[in-house]
Amino acid sequence: MGILDRAWGALRGAIPGLFRSRVLAPPDWAAGRGRILLVGPTGAGKSALVNAVLGEEAAPSGAGAPVTAGTRWHGRDSVLGLALGDTRGLETAESAAQVARLDEAIAEAGPARRPHLVWLVVNAEGGRAFAGEGTLAEFAEALRRAGIPFLVVLTHAEPGAEAHAGLRARIAAAMGDPTVLAVNTRALLGEDGAVLLPAHGLEMLLGASRPFLPG
Repeated sequence: MGILDRAWGALRGAIPGLFRSRVLAPPDWAAGRGRILLVGPTGAGKSALVNAVLGEEAAPSGAGAPVTAGTRWHGRDSVLGLALGDTRGLETAESAAQVARLDEAIAEAGPARRPHLVWLVVNAEGGRAFAGEGTLAEFAEALRRAGIPFLVVLTHAEPGAEAHAGLRARIAAAMGDPTVLAVNTRALLGEDGAVLLPAHGLEMLLGASRPFLPG
């Protein structure tokens, strides 16, 4: 029995985690829209990614302690036809229990309430601990069992497939070589106004997501 299986048995029914059935049940306005759930550690840039995709300050974002208290769905007025579920940031002490709740929550929710796609969000500047053998890797395995597709999104990332090669290799080894896309939601400027890191990657991310969404 592997580490994940032991955690499943020990923690099932323990601390209520991220994937309660209410999380997998978006509001009525999301019916018929492509449902994408964003999952990742605190500070990964999930809320900023929601805002960049929707082109509005829909989700509060910040650094430090978790800004999003629960799971909030955004996109009601968007012409993109998307419903984006911005989740509370993962914390190491809670992540195993959150993973352990996933199977149960999916069974309770049923196919009609599941997300069509999950974005596993990792901060390219400091997400190495969450991209290894634990946490996001365990979520990836649970999602595979449930048949829910996912993409790994590197935020605050430099453009190009060669950038962040070490982190990409770590993700590939831990998660079975998933699709990894690099995104930077807002241009980073120097003191003289020069662009140090351009905003990029949103169109590529949406393009990679479309095959998994209805319509």
